[in-house]
Amino acid sequence: MERGTVSAEVLSRTQPMLLRSYSAMEQTDWWRHLATSAILILGAPRSGTTWLAKIIDSHPDVLYRHEPDEIADDAALPPAEQVSLWLRQRAPRAAAKRPLFPKSWRGRSATAVRTAVLAGLSLAQRLPGTQSLSRAAAVPDLLPRKHRNHIRGAVKVVNRDGGDFARALPDLRCMLILRHPCGQIASLLAGWTGGRFGSDGGAPERELEAGAAYAAAAGIPSGEFEALPLAGRLAWAWRAFNETAVSNLEGKPNGRVVIYEALCHQPAAIAQDLFQFAGLAWHPQTSSFLQASTADDRSSGFYDVFRVTSTVADRWRQTLPVEDQTIIKAIAGRSPLANHWPDLVGASAALS
Repeated sequence: MERGTVSAEVLSRTQPMLLRSYSAMEQTDWWRHLATSAILILGAPRSGTTWLAKIIDSHPDVLYRHEPDEIADDAALPPAEQVSLWLRQRAPRAAAKRPLFPKSWRGRSATAVRTAVLAGLSLAQRLPGTQSLSRAAAVPDLLPRKHRNHIRGAVKVVNRDGGDFARALPDLRCMLILRHPCGQIASLLAGWTGGRFGSDGGAPERELEAGAAYAAAAGIPSGEFEALPLAGRLAWAWRAFNETAVSNLEGKPNGRVVIYEALCHQPAAIAQDLFQFAGLAWHPQTSSFLQASTADDRSSGFYDVFRVTSTVADRWRQTLPVEDQTIIKAIAGRSPLANHWPDLVGASAALS
């Protein structure tokens, strides 16, 4: 064999490896490209993040991931790589959060295949010894390469500041949802006392530590903070997360703040505005989901997105003890975010 030539035998061995390597590189590049124009749905827990995320997911061209940071997360990664990592998560919790919507890239047969896979994984989770495997299994997106050009990625994460992502990725869109502090805290308290967030039912230390640090920076002595009832300490945690998150998105054209109560009372108008902001065309499938998710009067589960939103936004007024409402309003009334809710304005006088 002459120098500089390659035998057919060598080619036959190396060509498949080269093709696989190229395909993997192409796949990685596509995920990174998808990440740079992704839609991030952010907010504190129990602020309406899942409902807002599902409104976005209802668009047939959106590839959605639900809280993938609970599966894979690396704060040291650059923003594009971090979002790309999240989008690549295909465990059932991240890639198959219900309700599920028809997608433009999946025909009837592909949808049937995916439905069968999900049914099998759901069954496996009920069988002894297979739960961990089924939770880690990859759910297929069944996304053909020819459909990739018009797909948008969307990711929902909680307790995450979107400022760095919005600053580094100008084509990305950040939607931060804020809920009235009494509504959010009432839902948190219901979750903790009902054991929804863990076996002990207790408030997580991370939120309370963040609230304590924020209160200390505002001049509240640690002893005074610790003497507050749980609702009051959570009000400081509400301020710590939301004030910081709003401040870090302020002035960024690719960041948008959404008020939960406004979305509840004007779902179609707010959603259409958000779709325009995100560069998504309005679609009848979203209209149908909005109608269903805002007018369902059945008994809703704790994580259900189907609720009667005309009443759920203010339900805390009947369920949260008056003394808790008073201390939350007094603390949150001093927040620069108080102007979003008229009943918070002036409420801080209760602390004077």
